[in-house]
Amino acid sequence: MIKDLNEQLEIFRQYLQRAKFKEFSPEHNQAVSFLEKFPRRLTPEEQKEFESLFANAVIGEPKREEIIQEPFERLIPKKGWLRDYYNYTLTAEPPAVFHFASSLTVLGAALERNIYFDKSFYKVYPNVATVLIAPTGKCRKTSATNVALSLGRAVGVNILSERVTPEALIGGLGGRETASGLVYAPELAVFLGRQRYLEGLVPLLTSLFDCPDVWKSTTIMRGEASLAGVALSMLGASTLEWFVDELPREAFSGGFMSRLLFVVQEDTDRTYAIPIRPEGHLYEGLREGLVALRAIRGEVTMHPTAREWYEKWYRKHHKTPVFDDKFAGYHERKPDHLLRLAFIMKLAADGGLVLDYTDLQAALDVLEWLEQRLPNVFDGVASNAYGATHQKIVTLLRMNGGRMMHSLLLRRMQHMINARQFAEAIMTLKESGTIEEHKTTMDHSYELIETNRRSR
Repeated sequence: MIKDLNEQLEIFRQYLQRAKFKEFSPEHNQAVSFLEKFPRRLTPEEQKEFESLFANAVIGEPKREEIIQEPFERLIPKKGWLRDYYNYTLTAEPPAVFHFASSLTVLGAALERNIYFDKSFYKVYPNVATVLIAPTGKCRKTSATNVALSLGRAVGVNILSERVTPEALIGGLGGRETASGLVYAPELAVFLGRQRYLEGLVPLLTSLFDCPDVWKSTTIMRGEASLAGVALSMLGASTLEWFVDELPREAFSGGFMSRLLFVVQEDTDRTYAIPIRPEGHLYEGLREGLVALRAIRGEVTMHPTAREWYEKWYRKHHKTPVFDDKFAGYHERKPDHLLRLAFIMKLAADGGLVLDYTDLQAALDVLEWLEQRLPNVFDGVASNAYGATHQKIVTLLRMNGGRMMHSLLLRRMQHMINARQFAEAIMTLKESGTIEEHKTTMDHSYELIETNRRSR
């Protein structure tokens, strides 16, 4: 009997020496189960040996640097509604990530409160607040949002647009079985300008994005207002320059920014002089698919391997220090962003409500791809005027190919600062290694040193 067990252990040892599998995969779990249920106790030497064999057999997940540098198309689910939407928009000029973000947001709005993940003291619903950011005309932001919004309207999503005041927003959500809707802000700088902040729109949105079961407010202008079963999404668009100039700095302290997903692109790799419009049946297939997904109801749960993955990731995330206060709010809400994306993508892929660890990993890959450009936004909307000035200079340089003449850059900045302040800002950016100054008899210009160049 002992000999037979030793032979089994030797066969298993040889298997691990050549095996390669991902952690939490079926192969990994079967191998763990074999040792846990092995009829005899392993010696300390055997225990140490098999721990080493397991460590060598497990294939690590792609490094963050590998994820964020690959084309976004590889992160789109390989099947289901989001993949069908990607295929439908292949000949539309906006970049793939803009189409994905727009379709994900509209899908989340269509789901309302039909599905949810229970976190004991509150529930995570599929509402997504997304902001597309790109230079004017570069990435066809409005074109990307219009395709997704047309599908949303076709299935009855409550889309609130134009000039939404706090009163209009509450009125547009009220009188419904659930106070669900999607705020569309094609010019976010206008929609969330400083004056609008003073009117209370941003604090109201911040509160409603949390999807309270019951929301009540009493003001002098509105009197008593009440909403039940809130599920509010948002799809906005802006240039980074306008966003930096117009968003009220107070939006950081109130938690508004941490509830948003920013999708930042400098350009698009798609160019079609005369785009080919997809066949009508493809649009109808997407519409019918959205209707079918909207009919699904229930609680989202996790497979045991997914729960183990999530708890391990959560502990690591919780211990990760945040060195910049501007990222603290987003860092705290990232676990909910992760869950929300995971179960929307899962539902779109196969209609399922049970998350596997691969669903969570796929959502994390998307978030980390988006996060590579977050500093451009968070650094821009700084807590003081100096930060905004520095980011404005960086933004102008980037929009002009990374280099600008001194006189042109000063002219573009003169509405914000005078010549002395401009010189001080340039000095700060030079000493921080952000830009280089080039002086010749014929040229006096500034060049942006991108992050990857500075790291070499």
